Amino acid sequence: MYQHENGLFTTDFLEKIRDKFLYVDWDPYTGQRIYFEASGGSLRLKSVLDTMARETALPDELFRYNPASDHTVEVMNKGIEDVKLFVGAKNGYIISTNSATHAMARVIEAITAHIPGKNIVTTQLEHPAVLSSTKYFAELRGLEWRVAPIDKESSSVPPEAILERIDQDTCLLAFQHASNQTGIINDVKYIVQEARRIKPDLHVLVDAVQYAPHGHIDVEDLDVDAYAFGPYKAYCVKGIGFSYISERVAKLPHLKLIGKPETDWVLGSPAPQPFACWSAVIDYLCWLGSHFTSSSDRRDQIVTAKKAITKHMQALLHQILYGNDGVPGLNDLDHVTVCGMKGGLEQRLCIFLFQLAGMNATEAMNRYNQEFHIRLAARVRDSYSTYPLEGLDWSDAVRLSAAHYNTPEEVVAFLEATAALKAK
Repeated sequence: MYQHENGLFTTDFLEKIRDKFLYVDWDPYTGQRIYFEASGGSLRLKSVLDTMARETALPDELFRYNPASDHTVEVMNKGIEDVKLFVGAKNGYIISTNSATHAMARVIEAITAHIPGKNIVTTQLEHPAVLSSTKYFAELRGLEWRVAPIDKESSSVPPEAILERIDQDTCLLAFQHASNQTGIINDVKYIVQEARRIKPDLHVLVDAVQYAPHGHIDVEDLDVDAYAFGPYKAYCVKGIGFSYISERVAKLPHLKLIGKPETDWVLGSPAPQPFACWSAVIDYLCWLGSHFTSSSDRRDQIVTAKKAITKHMQALLHQILYGNDGVPGLNDLDHVTVCGMKGGLEQRLCIFLFQLAGMNATEAMNRYNQEFHIRLAARVRDSYSTYPLEGLDWSDAVRLSAAHYNTPEEVVAFLEATAALKAK
């Protein structure tokens, strides 16, 4: 078996995983370092960069009907099919833009322009990809912008806080599958089902940018209208975002090229390289999943890979909070305050916010970098984090965000650094 009883990958298998990534424990500007900043952008697969270089070298445009051009079309079509495979889409469409934020903005624009209603519902814990677009189009269309508040004890937005804001006049519900700040995983299926008991034809958009690299996805089962994610947080490159959209959203009037089908959302000529890179990510997930299932079906392998990834990350989170190899966890350190974890760890990614006594987040982040070469992020009240931090009643926080390539040894190094890191 390739996972220990506690859910972690075995040491040997983790080494094989890490060997597939670039800069896994160093970078050319720092030297040796530990990377706990997956929420800012994951490590890149070696195969992704090889693919990017190979495909970028070709100058041929799409649909020029020569062998090289035919290759670029094939690459793009395969990339789209691999997005469908990744999210479990049997129906609907895949749209691509220059970012997941852009994809969500386009969907929100179309829904608010053409679906009757008087309000939009979202949450205080959202990324500005949702908060900014929903607020902007609410103001533009004269809609009420309803924001469900954060519960501090769990650092989540309870489903009932969302549902009580939905009524027959809600034209859109938009929320995250998992928080990029506190790591809480929303029960999307339950929220959607209950929301549609209130309004059966409610349109629902899910921001899956943080969740998609780590957790199981089945958009058919979730029954959502849009499900967006960014490949750069899923071991791929920047410069592209994908979103699944339902048939009814695809047919809404939207900006498109003259003469294109009503369900076509492509503007201009897409670069085929990121599509090829995404296929390389899927090949990697299938490789990982093949170590945990005898099935040769690629969807089965992806689902199995995600389940194994989830177990590993939850085991890392448990060790961070409760200790590892005799090293005290964050919950045992008097100078550390972790965001609320009420409700257990089962519905959380290995992402969370914390504070160090007597030290602001920027100082703490810099000291982790300079003294211990550990990459973390400082979250301050800027355009990205103001609403979540206000909901938690925090002025700022340090964020740790792990991925499945992180190791128990890196956790120990982080815990030892944190124990030593006190205000000067």
